[in-house]
Amino acid sequence: MKIRANHLTVLRIILLPLPYFLIYGDIRAKVAALAGFTLLGLTDYLDGLMARRDGSTPLGKLLDPVADKIFIAVTLIPLVDLDILPLWIVWPIFLREFLVTEFRTFCTASRKQLRVTELAKIKTTLQMIGAGLIFMTDMFPDKTVLIAFLSGALLATLFLAAVLYWRNGHLSTRVQTALSLLAFGLVVGLALRPPQIIITYGLVMLGITLMSGSQYLIIGLPECLRQGLPALVKLIASLMLPLLSLALMPSVPKELSSLVVIIVALEFGSQGLDMWAMQEGKIDISWIKRRILIPVALLSLVLGCVFYGFKNAVLAFLLVTTGLCICYTVANIWIYRKATYRTYNLVKKHGTKR
Repeated sequence: MKIRANHLTVLRIILLPLPYFLIYGDIRAKVAALAGFTLLGLTDYLDGLMARRDGSTPLGKLLDPVADKIFIAVTLIPLVDLDILPLWIVWPIFLREFLVTEFRTFCTASRKQLRVTELAKIKTTLQMIGAGLIFMTDMFPDKTVLIAFLSGALLATLFLAAVLYWRNGHLSTRVQTALSLLAFGLVVGLALRPPQIIITYGLVMLGITLMSGSQYLIIGLPECLRQGLPALVKLIASLMLPLLSLALMPSVPKELSSLVVIIVALEFGSQGLDMWAMQEGKIDISWIKRRILIPVALLSLVLGCVFYGFKNAVLAFLLVTTGLCICYTVANIWIYRKATYRTYNLVKKHGTKR
């Protein structure tokens, strides 16, 4: 069987839990986790090449952004949980990701296009690399590994840039951006101490993430407001469970923080399924989240605070929310199974393309 783009995307999603759990181990486990994340990050580049070679499919258009967002959840949330990166840097990054997906849904409903921008593509790569550099800085505070890695990456990129310029007579925006960011990262690594390096890298990641989101906000927010109060309620509902869970994570024992990762990952997946269903002309079941899931989850938090105290209430909220998100995702897949099966047959007939 020939390996196609979707195979790599699915493999990335399936294998992500392995480096995630290794990141909480000893130094050898952490090194293995960093190597695992690096290899899985490379599959994002490889499946992109294969998709451009073989063409794209609706299944690939659903899977790839979901896989990228789950990757970011699995890498950034542990950095907060291990007190490496502050929550105030990571939380707005996830706010941007959930907002953009929902804006895309509104634009799809009104037959408007919300195209993926060049900055958004750079943002995804930067988030992956930035998380790795931050983790590397924390693991090796003497900065030797960080400086060696950035120096090697900068030299390799300079060589690539020279070859491309000799062949094409110009450099693409991506290559120029890569050179600038690598040079900046190296200067920061040489000039600052590890805690300052981590904050600086995090701020750069946050800044570019918000800049890329602003381009979607200009188009998506007016479209949301134009569609009235129901659209605004739906927007708030799409943010409620994952972002509240993330905000409450510092109150949870570290061994249970994986619940937040599960909630965020499932919400990314269900958002993607909801948007795909809309494109396929299927029914919208997001009302279940607004009318049932969110009230039940919030009720568990309020009742827990009243009867058992805040920390126990947060734990109850995360357990209830995890169960509700799993049920909603399963319901999504079950209801849209015919569309999924039709897409699968189409992919099988024409090749497992992206």
